[in-house]
Formats: sequence, C-alpha cells, structure tokens
Amino acid sequence: MSETVAKRYAAALFEVAKERDIIDAVESQMQLVADTVGGHDELKRMLRHPQIDRNDKKAVLEKIFKDEVNPEVLNLLKILVDRGRVNLLDDIKEQYTVIANDYKGIVEVTVTTASPLNEAEEKKLAEAFERHFNKKLRIHAKTDPKIIGGVLVKVGNRLYDGTLVGKLNRFAKELKAQR
Repeated sequence: MSETVAKRYAAALFEVAKERDIIDAVESQMQLVADTVGGHDELKRMLRHPQIDRNDKKAVLEKIFKDEVNPEVLNLLKILVDRGRVNLLDDIKEQYTVIANDYKGIVEVTVTTASPLNEAEEKKLAEAFERHFNKKLRIHAKTDPKIIGGVLVKVGNRLYDGTLVGKLNRFAKELKAQR
C-alpha cells in the first residue's frame, strides 16, 4: 500500500520536475531532504508526532530547506505534512529516482568486489553491462573481502554472481548432486 502511494507522489513530483526541466536537481534535493530528516531523530520524531501542529511542522521544514531546495520539493514536503505522510519520504525519494532513471535510460547497478575496482576495471564492467541492457549505468561500488575474488553485480532484482565464493558453492552443489 505505502509503495503505491509513494509511487503516486513520486510520479506527480516527476511530472512537475520534467515540465520545469529540473529532474536532476529535484532528485539530488530529495536525497538531501531524506538524508537530513533521516539523520536527525529529533526532527523525524517532531514531523511524525500527531500532537504537533501541522503549521509548526511546515514552518520548521521551510526554515531548514527554504534556501536548499526548489519550491516544488518544499511544496511536496508541506503536502506530506498536511496528509500525515511524512513517513513515506524515503519511499518517495526511491520511487522518484526509479522514475527519473527510467526516463533518462539509466540503470542503477551495485557492484561488489573483494577489493576496490580501478577506473579501467569499472569502465570495462560498465561497458559490458551497458551493451547488455542498452542503457547507461550508474554504478555503486562496494567491497566485501568475504567474496574472495570476482564480482557480484546487482541490477534491480537481478543478481549476477561471478564471485569465487559463488563458483565454489555452485561446484559443491554439483558434486553433491552427482553422489
């Protein structure tokens, strides 16, 4: 239910941003707002507290974000306060990013390796997956020494496991199946 509602808010915000040609700015500002609210427990509690007046909540948001975000983002925040939906802020930000990426032909990719990729390795990996998906990639690199070697690539809900640990696990399953 909340994902559906978040998609509606995100889609409405995206349409306004597209119309005003501020898609990227709104995306980064939504990230700023989500990080700011998420990083301050007191602010989060205040925004979600049912006994604090809505106008007071909106005044606080305006004071914090007036010079930091576009009026469109600030208006969304005020609407969320009025409708008691501030708890959807992270979901709306995520859905907005999905919609914006789809519009721009970008795919979010998480690449996990045992050690950090150098620029040439990242470029080679990006080129391979860009050809596969026929879209631009936005790579988020992570390291995890537990995978020993190789690469684990997550694209949406798909997982491409080219790690040494993954290969060893598959090999072990094959051996068990042959018994």
